[in-house]
Amino acid sequence: MQPPSEGKGKRLSESQRLEVIAKLCVPSAPSKRSFAREYGVSEAAIRKILKNREVIRKRSALMSEETKTKTFRASVGRFSELEDILYL
Repeated sequence: MQPPSEGKGKRLSESQRLEVIAKLCVPSAPSKRSFAREYGVSEAAIRKILKNREVIRKRSALMSEETKTKTFRASVGRFSELEDILYL
């Protein structure tokens, strides 16, 4: 018996996440399910993107366009105030 594996689904790039946010935040947006099919991910993944849209926008604001297309996993610092102080 194999252990359960995580992360077998397709991941969206940072630029694709921004596209989803832009297209779904308009008043006459298509369904989340249709976007999930279009991008080849689960509907839960689309809901998670919408839930975290401000974090995604803030995180990607400092990225170049090339980096946005190549970044599939991005993390947010747990101690952002401390990291800012250390950076200074």
